[in-house]
Amino acid sequence: MFREVLPSALIILMLGVILSIFGSSWQWFGALNWFAIPQGIVLGLVIYLIGFTLSCASWSKTKAMHDLLTTLHLLFRNFSWPQILAVSLLAGVGEELLVRAVLQSFLVNSVGVFWGIVCASLIFGLLHYMTKTYIVFTFALGLLFGLAFHYSNSIVLVMIGHTVYDIVAFAMIVKFPQMLGVESHDENKIVITESFG
Repeated sequence: MFREVLPSALIILMLGVILSIFGSSWQWFGALNWFAIPQGIVLGLVIYLIGFTLSCASWSKTKAMHDLLTTLHLLFRNFSWPQILAVSLLAGVGEELLVRAVLQSFLVNSVGVFWGIVCASLIFGLLHYMTKTYIVFTFALGLLFGLAFHYSNSIVLVMIGHTVYDIVAFAMIVKFPQMLGVESHDENKIVITESFG
């Protein structure tokens, strides 16, 4: 699966880099300066913790969520740590350059802050099309990163936050699926350890 994911991650990164050259309404560090780096780490961890906590709530244990977690585990279960780090870094940098620095900046300047962030987040969600549940989840994630970018004007903050989020999310689904209610006994068999209803 890594060979299938890598080309699209590289294309998004290249598009983001090329198109961001023409944008001027964003900054690398914004008002945060170098504090964007540790704050980005905290942002990624906090957003994952919020998502994880919500996914553990009884109301979120639906068949759609169960199917999504199982699908993600099946797709990525063979990723090694270097592959998790590589894909997370490429996605964090490339997607934030493309969606936040380029698209969101353009839309905010064109249609206003509210609709700019919402539309960019919706496109971010659609870029992650796998299931309806995943689109909704990544749309919400896009809103959080979009707001963080808008208020900080720091692309570094959201690139690091996105990368850290992805590292933790990939690690959980690949290396620790049982913490999400999915237990992998071998490559062809997934057993759900909790009842979803």
